[in-house]
Amino acid sequence: MASIEQIPAAMTWHLRQEVMYPDFELEQVKLPDDDDGIHFGLFDQNQLMTVISTFQKASEMQLRKLATRNEFQGRGYGKQMIEFALDFARSKSMERVWMNARTNVSGLYERYGFLKTEQTYFKDGFDFVIMEIYL
Repeated sequence: MASIEQIPAAMTWHLRQEVMYPDFELEQVKLPDDDDGIHFGLFDQNQLMTVISTFQKASEMQLRKLATRNEFQGRGYGKQMIEFALDFARSKSMERVWMNARTNVSGLYERYGFLKTEQTYFKDGFDFVIMEIYL
């Protein structure tokens, strides 16, 4: 049975690198504001499978760097983490949750009610769209 726990930022870095930026150095996947975030890990049989980072500002929460181990994608871990993050945002009385989503996976977030905004950009070789949901 999978469990989700709050983890230190440092526990997210290797999985971020492995899944999202395999050609980057570990230092490059650290966020300047990681110390300000609340980070979660999904564990299955004591193995870290999925990570996400949350950053709160006023009544908004940004979700960043959702990553599931490559060989375990498609098993529902990301779904569990997104649902957990949305419940966490509700528990903190957030009004809006948003993210910079890679356009190639934006459909995943649409399944949970996130809507694409008109804001798009290109960074580190990827196209992004800002997505949001109002709670």
